[in-house]
Amino acid sequence: MVKLNYVNRKISGVKLAQSVQRDIQKRIPKIGEERKLAAVQRDPVVEIDISGRQLGLEGFAIVCDSIYNMGLIKLSRVEELNLSGNDLTAECLPHLRRALSVCSDLHSLDISHNHINISTIKEMEDWKSFLTVFSDLKCVRRLDFSNNPLGDLAIEIMFCVYAVEKEIFIPYDFSALKETEAVEEATEANYSVEGFDIRSQGGHLYLAPHPEDNTTESATHLGKVSSTTIASQASGLLSSSPTSSVDPSRDPAEIHGLRAIPYIVMSSIGITDLGAMWMSFVIPEHPLPSELLPHLPPLKEGPLAATLRKYDALLDFRGIILTENSDITAVGQRVLKEAEDRRDQDAARVEELITHGRGRRRSSTLSDSGFEDPGRRDPNRRTSGQDDSFHFSSTSRKALNEYRYGLDRSRARIQLNALRDKGVEASLLWKVVMRMVVVGRAILLDYSGPLMIDGYEPSITFEVKQSQRSSVDSSFKAAQTSAQSSPSSQEALSGSLAGLTLKKKDKVRLPGKLPINLWMKIICMAEDGDNLTTRTQRLNIFHWVRSRASIRNELEYVSESTETQTRRVLGKVKGLAYEL
Repeated sequence: MVKLNYVNRKISGVKLAQSVQRDIQKRIPKIGEERKLAAVQRDPVVEIDISGRQLGLEGFAIVCDSIYNMGLIKLSRVEELNLSGNDLTAECLPHLRRALSVCSDLHSLDISHNHINISTIKEMEDWKSFLTVFSDLKCVRRLDFSNNPLGDLAIEIMFCVYAVEKEIFIPYDFSALKETEAVEEATEANYSVEGFDIRSQGGHLYLAPHPEDNTTESATHLGKVSSTTIASQASGLLSSSPTSSVDPSRDPAEIHGLRAIPYIVMSSIGITDLGAMWMSFVIPEHPLPSELLPHLPPLKEGPLAATLRKYDALLDFRGIILTENSDITAVGQRVLKEAEDRRDQDAARVEELITHGRGRRRSSTLSDSGFEDPGRRDPNRRTSGQDDSFHFSSTSRKALNEYRYGLDRSRARIQLNALRDKGVEASLLWKVVMRMVVVGRAILLDYSGPLMIDGYEPSITFEVKQSQRSSVDSSFKAAQTSAQSSPSSQEALSGSLAGLTLKKKDKVRLPGKLPINLWMKIICMAEDGDNLTTRTQRLNIFHWVRSRASIRNELEYVSESTETQTRRVLGKVKGLAYEL
């Protein structure tokens, strides 16, 4: 292993970058330099530490170009790259992306203690492009963004990139079940379901068909279980997955992208509750380090291994580290904790399914609240003549509701606060969705023909009820600061709405007599050129704006605060978050 360490050099900036360039060029043999070629082949691993040398943009560009040129010849492998404390800004991200594109064996990237801030359109584009490079990297153990003023916008873009990444499927470690006393010996081998393997990812299970030539062998080796029995216990958690095998030694998990990085460190990055809310969608989907590390190359003992052990010692964060963000209030801290609990709950459901309901591991939220979810009771507990109704105290009922809906309530509170303070400008996604609603309604209102994208139809329906109120939004009615209408004015408004009829026009033609598919493409290209919305969200938006029932639905809440009305529309079209 070759360690290029420049921490104690007396020079810095461009001069140091030129020194790094000369050292890297020594690992690029020219034609006829057999000795240099043999030396590089004998020791191909390189670790580069240029921390605290104030490279700046010019010096950083020189270093990245050198790394790129070394990576092109594929003789050296950069496994660790420490660029902390070098006065890097968002302008440096394109250079770093280019260098990382040839570092397929990278284990650790540290760009902490720099000045990377994301605010302008160009910076947003560079940041998003930089994050996408990790989709081609499959060995990264640690990604450290700490002590950069990234801000909420950068975290939202990270969530957007994370959402569009291809899902990873990690085989369930059935060998661990042998250590569980509550699982019978006969149950331990029954994990092949008539030619299928059970796999898990993000707390969910998938059925993966065996390759045709391995079906018989796998069934003989693992045993068989009735597919009807498994399906009845799965309760809808099973779905299809790519062809693979349960045994990691026979078929290693395909891991890549941000989803496959065990440790993403984002301490002191200048985010608020809004950034915490975005991360609360990522945390439940992100596999634990203990699930990812077995599928990465072995790690040698050293500074990196010691650092990872420190991360493991943290109690509140596992894998995604968000410590020392002082702008996150108690609400933001709560949403992060509830996201971690949600991940535990999903993992508990997986284990309950695998162990047939015996010896299941329950999350701290469940074990501390003193209640049991009625949907997860043991079917064998009922005896003849015994009442099967489920009883629990008011305290347990409150804990059950908190367990089920606590995370959604915390997210809703943060969303309402952000909409109140900044409107839809608080989020790139919210801004795009509301613009599509406004433009789409002006063009598609009263269109009654078929509405499909790639053969899919909208997934939302309308229920117009004057007394309709969302339990989530109503919890924050007292916190709304906007002026409220007096009781008399509300009664008058309700009376006016009761007599309002929104008649639908017959045979409405779209402007320019263009077909609906073309108009949908025009609206998407005009208002969502960055493809922030998914196909499902777009269908929901177009279905919402073409119906006059949606107008009546919006008018029923016209007396409420602006942020509440906006959030209702975003929620109706499922545009409050990126679709994972």
